[in-house]
Amino acid sequence: MKYKHCVYVSESEALKELLGVSELKIERIYRPYHHENRVRVYADSGIVKKKRHSGHQSIVKTYREANSHIDLNRIGVTVPKLFGILHSEEECSLFLEYIDSLPLTWYIVKNDPNLHHHLKLVGTELGKMFEHGFLHGDLTSYHILVNGKVHIFDLETTRKYNGDEFFNRLAIEWEGFINSTQGRRWKIPFNKEQEEIVFESVRENITTRPTIKVLEKVVMKNNNSF
Repeated sequence: MKYKHCVYVSESEALKELLGVSELKIERIYRPYHHENRVRVYADSGIVKKKRHSGHQSIVKTYREANSHIDLNRIGVTVPKLFGILHSEEECSLFLEYIDSLPLTWYIVKNDPNLHHHLKLVGTELGKMFEHGFLHGDLTSYHILVNGKVHIFDLETTRKYNGDEFFNRLAIEWEGFINSTQGRRWKIPFNKEQEEIVFESVRENITTRPTIKVLEKVVMKNNNSF
């Protein structure tokens, strides 16, 4: 439990502290990247609850994810705001900022006219992470939200690494990201041009040459495979 968090023992306590009310209508927002049994949006509140049960593994995941939100926010990565944790006998859940947006995948599939700009913003955020040794752990186009800004989310597997472990995992993460086809509706990896746009933006935000070299090697390998 790395940091001290705002912890609430009941949903009514959390809502009263955060919004000044003890009860709110829960709205179901159907989006292809939402887990229907885990995501709850409080209508007109700007808050979403990412629900988990109170078992040991769920508790560990929730606090780990909360720590990742704090870590990435401290180094300037754009992530949804963390409001606190609901930790009761029944659940251990996160209260996060609700980002009304679609995943990057959608913009790729639709060949959005602003896709080039979006990809550059993605590279900026990833560059900040890599510069400080952070890897998402499950980086796909589904875990990047686009709405004017780019938000990195779903941070339960995000970690900070050092030395060779970071470089080895970075190569794996980039390969997985570029080839990500997650989701039942959309199965499409990045093309060569899209990968290069993201990579160039990442490179602009990294000062450590070894990190750049690892990525260059992976990008070159991917280019030769097209």
